Amino acid sequence: MTKPLWLIEWRHEGETLCAFEPTEAEAAAAAPSLAEYYNDPVNRRLLGNTTSLAAGDVVAFYRDLRASGGRPLLLWRNDVLVGDADLRRVDPAAGTAEFAILIGDRALQGRGLGTRFATMAHTWAFATLGLARLHVAIVAGNVASTRLFERVGYRRDDGPGARASADDADDLTMSITRTEFEAARGGVGPGLGVGVELVLRAREAPGGSAPTE
Repeated sequence: MTKPLWLIEWRHEGETLCAFEPTEAEAAAAAPSLAEYYNDPVNRRLLGNTTSLAAGDVVAFYRDLRASGGRPLLLWRNDVLVGDADLRRVDPAAGTAEFAILIGDRALQGRGLGTRFATMAHTWAFATLGLARLHVAIVAGNVASTRLFERVGYRRDDGPGARASADDADDLTMSITRTEFEAARGGVGPGLGVGVELVLRAREAPGGSAPTE
């Protein structure tokens, strides 16, 4: 059975954040902007990218990611594409996956936006997809990402499961369990702060059906 595509929306004090699993056409439409974000010199260093990417490379990455069981997300703030995130190396039997995120708009970095989007994505991963543990691998020296994941609740993890996510020997690896995430927030669900509204739902395509891939 084909999986539905999901949308996570966060509303608070006039700000609307939306993370959703794109259709192939939506990923292709976002690809030029994402390629610009990936190719920004500072972002490339933070991500450990060594080559420039074209829009077609982004489309191929999304297609390959989904074919391998990954779950990509486009990140929008007040109707403007600001980055992307994904679950990769998803192991349904073990209930594990690696998480990655980029707030590509440099003007919006360092303002807590990544933490909010990461919280949204983790709520979805644990409460909706039923995963039990997520890992991250962070390029050495990427202090901003380390702080982001510490705020979400991650701890350093040098075990074999986490280290499998590392591309280089000096990458920092961290992990968080569903139980740890729940404990930090009083339970997985929409109550993520005073006045915060968080909605998770299967997306509706024109005609009322949920789009699938």
